[in-house]
Amino acid sequence: MGQPHFMKWIVASLLLFIGYVHANTESILYRVPHDFPLSKSRENVIFEKDTKMTPSISLLGETMGQTTVNINTTNLQLHNTTYIELTGLQRDETYQIKVCWSAIHPISIINLQTVIIPRFTEFQQTTSDYARVVVKFLTLTDSYPNEHTMVPIQISLVTTRLGIPVDIYPTLVIIVLLVVGLIITRAPRVLNDVLLKF
Repeated sequence: MGQPHFMKWIVASLLLFIGYVHANTESILYRVPHDFPLSKSRENVIFEKDTKMTPSISLLGETMGQTTVNINTTNLQLHNTTYIELTGLQRDETYQIKVCWSAIHPISIINLQTVIIPRFTEFQQTTSDYARVVVKFLTLTDSYPNEHTMVPIQISLVTTRLGIPVDIYPTLVIIVLLVVGLIITRAPRVLNDVLLKF
């Protein structure tokens, strides 16, 4: 009788922890169209010299990338939109974009989305001869933070394979190995129990 009650507490605790994790992470998936005009690597070098205003994440030759931006919690700056440029993307690839922050900062991230800036369009005082992919989000306060507190927000860009972000693969491998190990160690006992029934 005590075991089901104990299991309810474990399930409730797990749901509570999942809620806390979800509260401090926002994520979206973005698929690059097959006809998206990507820049060449030499153009990236020229472009990076011009983009001192907008932070960026580059996946050139990588499967994961991240950057950290500090958001000022004063009212005037808190409601401004934050932009992060995504570079080094591949056509027909899907990427997960995650925005994470610490629970000690009572803020919320809303309107997380990707925006395509057309070529020859001015954006953050820069123009480019190719289209750009930008992530944008708005930061709101959930409490009364101290004035001029800088909140670090980590933005990650992760390639997905088979619909799963590649940063989760090591965890999946460990789970599969544990399940296989349990099956191997328990198989002789289960087989023995089945044979004894006949």
